[in-house]
Amino acid sequence: MKTGMFALTLGLGVAVGAVAVMMMPHQNPTRKFVQKAADNVEDFVTEAAEKIGM
Repeated sequence: MKTGMFALTLGLGVAVGAVAVMMMPHQNPTRKFVQKAADNVEDFVTEAAEKIGM
């Protein structure tokens, strides 16, 4: 699998996960945990995409 396709797939997965998180109540501890994880993954994918020139 090409790295760019992997990054795109990972980014789409994060987007779908973010939709599920947005349906949870704001003060839900699970939402807070998942949101932090999604933010970290998004940052990683962005940095990786920049390094490979996407």
